[in-house]
Amino acid sequence: MQIQESITAVRQIVRRLILRPLSVGQIKVEYDQSRGIPVVNYGVRSGVHIGRQINPLHLAIYACKQLGLESVTGPLSVPRIKEIENPQYVQRAADWLISNEKRHGGFSVWEYDFPFPPMGVRPPWRSALAEAFGALVLLEVGKTEHARRHLESMMIDYRDGGVACIGGDHLWLLEYVSEKPPLVLNGMLYCLLVLRRCGVSLEDPAVWRTFEVGCRTLKSDLNLFDGEFYTFYDSRKNPADEKYHKLHVEQLQILYALTKDRDLLPWIARWKKYQKMYAVVEPIILLLHLIRSKGSLYTRAI
Repeated sequence: MQIQESITAVRQIVRRLILRPLSVGQIKVEYDQSRGIPVVNYGVRSGVHIGRQINPLHLAIYACKQLGLESVTGPLSVPRIKEIENPQYVQRAADWLISNEKRHGGFSVWEYDFPFPPMGVRPPWRSALAEAFGALVLLEVGKTEHARRHLESMMIDYRDGGVACIGGDHLWLLEYVSEKPPLVLNGMLYCLLVLRRCGVSLEDPAVWRTFEVGCRTLKSDLNLFDGEFYTFYDSRKNPADEKYHKLHVEQLQILYALTKDRDLLPWIARWKKYQKMYAVVEPIILLLHLIRSKGSLYTRAI
């Protein structure tokens, strides 16, 4: 017990010393009474004041929680807002999503009109994660054609206005679209889980094909996210903290449960072993990363 308490104390000290000065922490989600939707208060990130913003991803995630979709999307960890725990919120979210979509030829996207310096994105920027969850909400409320247009953006390369990184037989769905976008593991996994749900609902061969190509890409690239005793948050080799490592494992388990793809099992087993050691290794990982990156550590949640 004393050893465990000592480890916990060291973790808290290290996280406080590293994370607080760098403004790395939980964002604050608030309720906008006038519009009846959640807004995100980002405060100051990486020295830039962002303040209160509407995030289409958060709008959609709260709607998905109301619809009870976590069994297929994976865990949705957002602060509780009692004011939107009612059926009317889902329709309000869908209305906002439709009113604020940007049309580009045969597809639509939601654009973020605020910067997010920790990930190097400047307005207007896009996110496959927002496209996936937003499309799912629209599909669930019967706005099928709108949903299809956003799903289409996930089949188009980011250099052509979409949200996918496509090369040969590879397709990675980008959580943060920028000039040189990182590959974010939890974002890709969320997108695949949502795509599968949409494929089942629509019985659309193109959606299924995108899901299947995405799954093959994921399996071929999982080694990029293995740090030998921890996982990486993204392809830039930023380490996943304990929360995100646990999420990686849970997402892979759900994907296996849905697909029965046995190629996922070795990674699940390997990363579950890492999970047992995270309480000890996380402070070391953060310190080493801080030294290697010369003090650069960013907030990951949007």
